[in-house]
Amino acid sequence: MKKSLIALAVLGSVAGIAHAQSTVTLYGIADVYVGSKKSGLNTKRTTVVDSGGFNGSRFGLTGSEDLGGGLKAVFKLEQGFNIDTGTQSVAGSAFGRQAYVGLAGGFGTVTFGNVWSSMDDVIGAGNGAFDAGAFAPLYSMSGSVHNTYVDRPRNAIKYASPSFGGLSGSFTYGMDENSAASQDVVDFQVGYAAGPVGVSLAYQVANNVTDTKRTLLNGSYDLGVAKLLATYGQVKTGAAKSTDAQFGVDLPLSSALTLSGSYAQTKDNAFLGDGKRTGFGIAAKYALSKRTFSYAGLVNVDTKNGAGTKTDKYNLYAVGMQHSF
Repeated sequence: MKKSLIALAVLGSVAGIAHAQSTVTLYGIADVYVGSKKSGLNTKRTTVVDSGGFNGSRFGLTGSEDLGGGLKAVFKLEQGFNIDTGTQSVAGSAFGRQAYVGLAGGFGTVTFGNVWSSMDDVIGAGNGAFDAGAFAPLYSMSGSVHNTYVDRPRNAIKYASPSFGGLSGSFTYGMDENSAASQDVVDFQVGYAAGPVGVSLAYQVANNVTDTKRTLLNGSYDLGVAKLLATYGQVKTGAAKSTDAQFGVDLPLSSALTLSGSYAQTKDNAFLGDGKRTGFGIAAKYALSKRTFSYAGLVNVDTKNGAGTKTDKYNLYAVGMQHSF
Protein backbone atom coordinates (compact mmCIF):
# COMPACT_ATOMS: atom_id res chain seq x y z
CA MET A 1 0.00 0.00 0.00
CA LYS A 2 2.80 2.38 0.95
CA LYS A 3 4.67 1.50 -2.25
CA SER A 4 1.55 2.23 -4.31
CA LEU A 5 1.12 5.58 -2.61
CA ILE A 6 4.77 6.45 -3.15
CA ALA A 7 4.53 5.42 -6.82
CA LEU A 8 1.42 7.55 -7.30
CA ALA A 9 3.16 10.48 -5.62
CA VAL A 10 6.19 10.12 -7.92
CA LEU A 11 3.97 9.88 -11.01
CA GLY A 12 2.02 12.94 -9.89
CA SER A 13 5.27 14.84 -9.38
CA VAL A 14 6.57 13.88 -12.84
CA ALA A 15 3.24 14.84 -14.44
CA GLY A 16 3.40 18.18 -12.65
CA ILE A 17 6.91 18.80 -13.98
CA ALA A 18 5.88 17.88 -17.52
CA HIS A 19 2.88 20.17 -17.25
CA ALA A 20 5.07 23.02 -16.02
CA GLN A 21 7.33 22.59 -19.03
CA SER A 22 4.49 22.80 -21.56
CA THR A 23 2.09 25.66 -22.24
CA VAL A 24 -1.04 25.96 -24.37
CA THR A 25 -2.89 29.28 -24.75
CA LEU A 26 -6.29 30.02 -26.25
CA TYR A 27 -6.40 33.52 -27.74
CA GLY A 28 -8.40 35.56 -30.19
CA ILE A 29 -9.63 38.87 -31.61
CA ALA A 30 -13.25 39.89 -32.18
CA ASP A 31 -13.42 42.97 -34.44
CA VAL A 32 -16.59 44.48 -35.94
CA TYR A 33 -17.56 47.80 -37.51
CA VAL A 34 -20.58 49.62 -38.89
CA GLY A 35 -19.91 51.70 -41.98
CA SER A 36 -21.05 53.24 -45.21
CA LYS A 37 -19.17 52.49 -48.41
CA LYS A 38 -19.27 53.39 -52.07
CA SER A 39 -17.43 51.33 -54.68
CA GLY A 40 -17.58 52.57 -58.25
CA LEU A 41 -18.42 55.85 -59.97
CA ASN A 42 -22.11 55.24 -60.59
CA THR A 43 -23.09 53.12 -57.61
CA LYS A 44 -25.12 53.95 -54.53
CA ARG A 45 -23.71 53.96 -51.02
CA THR A 46 -24.20 50.80 -48.97
CA THR A 47 -24.49 50.54 -45.19
CA VAL A 48 -22.68 47.51 -43.81
CA VAL A 49 -21.92 45.64 -40.62
CA ASP A 50 -18.60 44.01 -41.34
CA SER A 51 -15.77 42.10 -39.67
CA GLY A 52 -12.13 43.05 -39.25
CA GLY A 53 -12.06 46.81 -39.77
CA PHE A 54 -8.89 47.10 -37.68
CA ASN A 55 -7.58 43.53 -37.54
CA GLY A 56 -9.02 40.29 -38.85
CA SER A 57 -11.24 38.46 -36.34
CA ARG A 58 -9.70 35.14 -35.29
CA PHE A 59 -9.21 32.54 -32.59
CA GLY A 60 -6.41 30.09 -32.07
CA LEU A 61 -4.28 27.84 -29.94
CA THR A 62 -0.57 28.39 -29.46
CA GLY A 63 1.91 26.63 -27.24
CA SER A 64 5.40 25.39 -26.56
CA GLU A 65 7.24 22.59 -24.79
CA ASP A 66 10.64 22.92 -23.18
CA LEU A 67 12.89 20.24 -24.69
CA GLY A 68 15.92 21.20 -22.61
CA GLY A 69 19.17 22.88 -23.52
CA GLY A 70 17.39 26.08 -24.54
CA LEU A 71 15.37 24.26 -27.23
CA LYS A 72 11.57 24.42 -27.45
CA ALA A 73 8.92 22.80 -29.62
CA VAL A 74 6.34 25.38 -30.75
CA PHE A 75 2.99 25.22 -32.54
CA LYS A 76 0.10 27.44 -33.60
CA LEU A 77 -3.37 26.69 -34.99
CA GLU A 78 -5.32 29.81 -36.00
CA GLN A 79 -8.66 30.24 -37.76
CA GLY A 80 -10.09 33.50 -39.09
CA PHE A 81 -13.80 34.20 -39.03
CA ASN A 82 -16.28 36.87 -40.08
CA ILE A 83 -17.94 38.10 -36.92
CA ASP A 84 -20.83 39.66 -38.88
CA THR A 85 -21.93 36.31 -40.36
CA GLY A 86 -20.12 33.70 -38.28
CA THR A 87 -18.54 32.20 -41.40
CA GLN A 88 -14.89 31.28 -42.00
CA SER A 89 -12.75 34.03 -43.47
CA VAL A 90 -10.90 31.36 -45.50
CA ALA A 91 -13.67 29.10 -46.78
CA GLY A 92 -13.24 25.34 -46.48
CA SER A 93 -10.29 25.47 -44.09
CA ALA A 94 -9.99 24.44 -40.46
CA PHE A 95 -7.03 26.71 -39.66
CA GLY A 96 -6.75 28.96 -42.70
CA ARG A 97 -4.81 31.78 -41.06
CA GLN A 98 -1.96 29.73 -39.58
CA ALA A 99 -1.14 26.10 -38.86
CA TYR A 100 2.45 25.19 -38.04
CA VAL A 101 4.84 23.29 -35.81
CA GLY A 102 8.52 23.98 -35.31
CA LEU A 103 11.56 24.45 -33.12
CA ALA A 104 12.82 27.57 -31.34
CA GLY A 105 16.08 28.31 -29.58
CA GLY A 106 19.05 30.64 -29.45
CA PHE A 107 19.49 30.14 -33.21
CA GLY A 108 16.01 31.55 -33.92
CA THR A 109 12.79 29.79 -34.92
CA VAL A 110 12.12 27.27 -37.70
CA THR A 111 8.48 26.47 -38.54
CA PHE A 112 6.75 24.19 -41.04
CA GLY A 113 3.22 24.48 -42.47
CA ASN A 114 0.79 27.28 -43.24
CA VAL A 115 2.82 30.29 -42.08
CA TRP A 116 2.78 34.02 -42.79
CA SER A 117 5.31 35.00 -45.44
CA SER A 118 8.41 36.99 -44.53
CA MET A 119 7.06 39.99 -46.45
CA ASP A 120 3.95 39.87 -44.27
CA ASP A 121 6.18 40.20 -41.19
CA VAL A 122 6.98 43.82 -42.09
CA ILE A 123 4.48 44.98 -44.72
CA GLY A 124 2.53 47.15 -42.29
CA ALA A 125 5.48 48.65 -40.42
CA GLY A 126 5.41 51.93 -42.36
CA ASN A 127 1.65 52.24 -42.86
CA GLY A 128 -0.43 55.07 -41.47
CA ALA A 129 -4.03 54.71 -40.26
CA PHE A 130 -2.69 52.00 -37.89
CA ASP A 131 -2.20 49.64 -40.87
CA ALA A 132 -5.92 48.93 -40.42
CA GLY A 133 -7.36 46.84 -43.22
CA ALA A 134 -10.37 49.13 -43.63
CA PHE A 135 -8.59 52.50 -43.53
CA ALA A 136 -4.98 52.13 -44.83
CA PRO A 137 -5.35 53.34 -48.47
CA LEU A 138 -2.77 51.05 -50.07
CA TYR A 139 -4.95 48.05 -49.25
CA SER A 140 -7.69 49.55 -51.46
CA MET A 141 -5.45 50.08 -54.49
CA SER A 142 -5.24 47.44 -57.22
CA GLY A 143 -1.68 46.70 -58.29
CA SER A 144 -0.28 47.78 -54.92
CA VAL A 145 2.29 45.54 -53.22
CA HIS A 146 0.00 45.65 -50.17
CA ASN A 147 -2.90 44.31 -52.23
CA THR A 148 -1.14 41.63 -54.31
CA TYR A 149 1.62 40.01 -52.26
CA VAL A 150 1.41 36.36 -51.17
CA ASP A 151 0.68 36.54 -47.46
CA ARG A 152 0.56 32.77 -46.77
CA PRO A 153 2.53 30.65 -49.26
CA ARG A 154 1.45 27.36 -47.58
CA ASN A 155 3.44 24.11 -47.66
CA ALA A 156 6.16 26.36 -46.31
CA ILE A 157 9.40 26.32 -44.37
CA LYS A 158 10.21 29.52 -42.51
CA TYR A 159 13.25 30.65 -40.53
CA ALA A 160 13.14 33.74 -38.28
CA SER A 161 16.36 34.95 -36.68
CA PRO A 162 16.76 36.34 -33.18
CA SER A 163 17.54 40.04 -32.79
CA PHE A 164 21.20 41.07 -32.98
CA GLY A 165 21.38 44.56 -31.52
CA GLY A 166 18.08 45.47 -33.17
CA LEU A 167 18.83 43.69 -36.47
CA SER A 168 16.67 40.68 -37.40
CA GLY A 169 15.23 38.92 -40.41
CA SER A 170 13.37 35.93 -41.79
CA PHE A 171 13.25 33.71 -44.88
CA THR A 172 10.27 31.72 -46.22
CA TYR A 173 10.04 29.07 -48.92
CA GLY A 174 6.57 27.95 -49.96
CA MET A 175 6.49 24.84 -52.14
CA ASP A 176 3.90 24.39 -54.89
CA GLU A 177 4.25 20.59 -54.68
CA ASN A 178 3.63 20.42 -58.44
CA SER A 179 6.14 18.49 -60.54
CA ALA A 180 4.60 19.75 -63.80
CA ALA A 181 5.26 23.47 -63.14
CA SER A 182 7.32 25.67 -60.84
CA GLN A 183 5.03 27.91 -58.80
CA ASP A 184 7.00 28.25 -55.59
CA VAL A 185 6.96 31.38 -53.45
CA VAL A 186 10.24 32.61 -51.95
CA ASP A 187 10.76 35.73 -49.88
CA PHE A 188 12.90 37.31 -47.17
CA GLN A 189 12.95 40.39 -44.99
CA VAL A 190 15.56 42.19 -42.92
CA GLY A 191 14.76 44.86 -40.38
CA TYR A 192 16.35 47.14 -37.81
CA ALA A 193 14.53 48.54 -34.78
CA ALA A 194 16.32 50.41 -32.01
CA GLY A 195 15.25 53.51 -30.12
CA PRO A 196 13.11 55.78 -32.29
CA VAL A 197 14.22 54.27 -35.63
CA GLY A 198 12.62 51.40 -37.55
CA VAL A 199 13.62 50.27 -41.06
CA SER A 200 12.73 47.10 -42.99
CA LEU A 201 13.28 45.69 -46.47
CA ALA A 202 11.38 42.75 -47.99
CA TYR A 203 11.56 40.96 -51.33
CA GLN A 204 9.26 38.26 -52.72
CA VAL A 205 9.25 36.14 -55.89
CA ALA A 206 6.14 34.17 -56.83
CA ASN A 207 7.03 31.77 -59.64
CA ASN A 208 4.46 31.28 -62.39
CA VAL A 209 4.44 31.64 -66.20
CA THR A 210 5.98 35.09 -65.71
CA ASP A 211 7.56 35.53 -62.28
CA THR A 212 6.00 38.24 -60.11
CA LYS A 213 8.59 40.15 -58.09
CA ARG A 214 7.72 42.44 -55.21
CA THR A 215 10.00 44.82 -53.31
CA LEU A 216 9.02 46.73 -50.18
CA LEU A 217 10.89 49.32 -48.08
CA ASN A 218 9.41 50.69 -44.85
CA GLY A 219 10.65 53.30 -42.41
CA SER A 220 9.49 55.01 -39.22
CA TYR A 221 10.86 57.57 -36.77
CA ASP A 222 9.30 58.23 -33.37
CA LEU A 223 9.63 61.87 -32.29
CA GLY A 224 7.69 61.28 -29.09
CA VAL A 225 4.97 63.81 -29.90
CA ALA A 226 4.44 62.10 -33.28
CA LYS A 227 5.64 59.07 -35.21
CA LEU A 228 6.54 59.55 -38.88
CA LEU A 229 5.90 56.68 -41.31
CA ALA A 230 6.85 55.96 -44.93
CA THR A 231 6.56 53.10 -47.43
CA TYR A 232 7.92 52.46 -50.92
CA GLY A 233 7.01 49.38 -52.95
CA GLN A 234 7.16 47.93 -56.43
CA VAL A 235 5.43 45.03 -58.23
CA LYS A 236 6.84 43.66 -61.51
CA THR A 237 5.40 40.91 -63.73
CA GLY A 238 7.25 40.74 -67.03
CA ALA A 239 6.99 44.17 -68.65
CA ALA A 240 4.22 45.32 -66.28
CA LYS A 241 5.22 47.41 -63.27
CA SER A 242 3.38 49.30 -60.53
CA THR A 243 5.01 51.52 -57.91
CA ASP A 244 3.68 52.48 -54.45
CA ALA A 245 4.48 55.37 -52.14
CA GLN A 246 2.90 56.25 -48.81
CA PHE A 247 3.54 58.83 -46.07
CA GLY A 248 1.83 58.81 -42.70
CA VAL A 249 1.91 60.02 -39.12
CA ASP A 250 0.69 58.76 -35.72
CA LEU A 251 -0.35 61.45 -33.23
CA PRO A 252 -0.92 60.36 -29.59
CA LEU A 253 -3.40 62.89 -28.21
CA SER A 254 -3.70 61.30 -24.76
CA SER A 255 -2.88 58.06 -22.97
CA ALA A 256 -6.06 56.55 -24.46
CA LEU A 257 -6.56 58.37 -27.78
CA THR A 258 -4.33 58.23 -30.88
CA LEU A 259 -4.98 59.71 -34.32
CA SER A 260 -3.26 58.35 -37.44
CA GLY A 261 -3.42 59.24 -41.11
CA SER A 262 -1.69 58.58 -44.41
CA TYR A 263 -1.59 59.66 -48.05
CA ALA A 264 -0.70 57.10 -50.71
CA GLN A 265 -0.46 56.64 -54.44
CA THR A 266 0.19 53.84 -56.92
CA LYS A 267 1.40 54.41 -60.49
CA ASP A 268 1.36 51.93 -63.39
CA ASN A 269 3.98 52.03 -66.15
CA ALA A 270 3.25 52.56 -69.84
CA PHE A 271 2.77 48.82 -70.42
CA LEU A 272 -0.22 48.97 -68.03
CA GLY A 273 -1.54 52.24 -69.48
CA ASP A 274 0.03 54.81 -67.11
CA GLY A 275 -2.88 54.51 -64.67
CA LYS A 276 -2.71 56.22 -61.28
CA ARG A 277 -4.47 55.70 -57.96
CA THR A 278 -4.35 58.19 -55.10
CA GLY A 279 -5.92 57.96 -51.68
CA PHE A 280 -5.90 58.96 -48.05
CA GLY A 281 -6.92 57.27 -44.84
CA ILE A 282 -7.58 58.67 -41.36
CA ALA A 283 -8.34 56.68 -38.22
CA ALA A 284 -8.72 57.29 -34.48
CA LYS A 285 -8.24 54.66 -31.78
CA TYR A 286 -9.56 55.02 -28.22
CA ALA A 287 -8.57 52.48 -25.54
CA LEU A 288 -11.45 51.44 -23.31
CA SER A 289 -9.30 48.93 -21.40
CA LYS A 290 -6.15 46.88 -21.92
CA ARG A 291 -8.03 44.45 -24.20
CA THR A 292 -10.81 46.54 -25.72
CA PHE A 293 -10.78 49.66 -27.88
CA SER A 294 -13.11 51.57 -30.15
CA TYR A 295 -12.13 53.12 -33.47
CA ALA A 296 -13.42 55.32 -36.26
CA GLY A 297 -12.01 56.23 -39.64
CA LEU A 298 -12.42 56.86 -43.32
CA VAL A 299 -10.60 56.02 -46.54
CA ASN A 300 -10.94 57.44 -50.04
CA VAL A 301 -9.26 56.18 -53.23
CA ASP A 302 -9.59 57.64 -56.74
CA THR A 303 -8.44 55.84 -59.90
CA LYS A 304 -7.50 57.62 -63.14
CA ASN A 305 -6.34 56.33 -66.51
CA GLY A 306 -3.32 57.56 -68.45
CA ALA A 307 -5.34 60.47 -69.88
CA GLY A 308 -6.20 61.69 -66.38
CA THR A 309 -9.87 60.64 -66.56
CA LYS A 310 -11.35 59.25 -63.35
CA THR A 311 -12.37 55.63 -63.92
CA ASP A 312 -13.15 54.35 -60.41
CA LYS A 313 -13.71 55.48 -56.85
CA TYR A 314 -13.78 53.78 -53.45
CA ASN A 315 -14.89 55.43 -50.22
CA LEU A 316 -15.61 54.09 -46.73
CA TYR A 317 -16.28 55.66 -43.35
CA ALA A 318 -16.95 53.54 -40.29
CA VAL A 319 -16.93 53.14 -36.52
CA GLY A 320 -16.05 49.90 -34.76
CA MET A 321 -14.82 48.02 -31.72
CA GLN A 322 -12.23 45.34 -31.07
CA HIS A 323 -11.84 42.99 -28.11
CA SER A 324 -8.90 40.62 -27.66
CA PHE A 325 -8.69 37.63 -25.35
